[in-house]
Parts: sequence; structure tokens; C-alpha cells
Amino acid sequence: MRLIFGLVVFLSVVQLSAQDRSNTTPFEKVRERNFSDGKIEIRQAAGIEQLLNHHIQNNRANPGVEGFRIQLYSGTGAQSRQEAQEVRTRLLSLFPDEKVVVEYNAPFWRVRVGSFRHKHEALPLLRRVKAPFPNSYIVRDPAIRPEEFR
Repeated sequence: MRLIFGLVVFLSVVQLSAQDRSNTTPFEKVRERNFSDGKIEIRQAAGIEQLLNHHIQNNRANPGVEGFRIQLYSGTGAQSRQEAQEVRTRLLSLFPDEKVVVEYNAPFWRVRVGSFRHKHEALPLLRRVKAPFPNSYIVRDPAIRPEEFR
């Protein structure tokens, strides 16, 4: 019973720490908490705390969420930047309400549109952009900020 109670308290602290961006770890928060008659003590392998702290640092460094976008253009070479800007301009003239992302990840220039959590949510927009951009397709994007989703 103590184990279950301890696990529930620990998980609630971990959940709260996911919302809190301070530098304290969930383990520090649990150690600092005093309850009416005692203090919570966590007994575990030393590597568990290191793994959790590593996971927290990775989430702080990469705050994005995995999702999907529609890729309209990808190119390399001397003219690829100009071509990417032309695709962006053309897309905005046809679909002024859509959010367009032009990104450079050496050596590729890419033009992507939309922000979707699930692939099936991107299909209606893909059907609309296929006529002016027949080579467009859905791609996975590992770092979409949560506020970008529709």
C-alpha cells in the first residue's frame, strides 16, 4: 500500500514538474515536501534519477511536439533559396490563411505548410494543394510547437 501511495505522489509531482519550467527536479520537489507526520523517501537505483533528469533536460532543449506538415518544395543548389521563396509566395497567393514555413537544413531548402498532430488531419489540405503543387506530400516534423497546431 505504501508503494502505491508513494508511486501516486511521485507521479503527481512529475506531472506538476512537466508544467513547471523551473530548474528543480521532481526528486528535489518530493524530498522538500513535508506531509503531516512524515516525509517521502524514494529508494531506487541511482541511475533512475539520472535518466529522469536527462529526459527533463532533453524536453527543455527540444520543446516541440512531433506532428505532420505538407512539404511543397525541397531543393539544393545555388538557386534553391530563391525557388523556395517563390514557392512560398505562390502558396500564400493561393492560400492566404495557411501558415508557411521556409527552412534551411544544410544543404536543403524546404517549404512546408500546416501543422497537424495526426497524418489524417493533413489530408484535406494536401488534396487542395495538390493541384497547384503536384509533387507535394505529407512529412513528419519532429519539432512543431504546440501553439502552432490548428
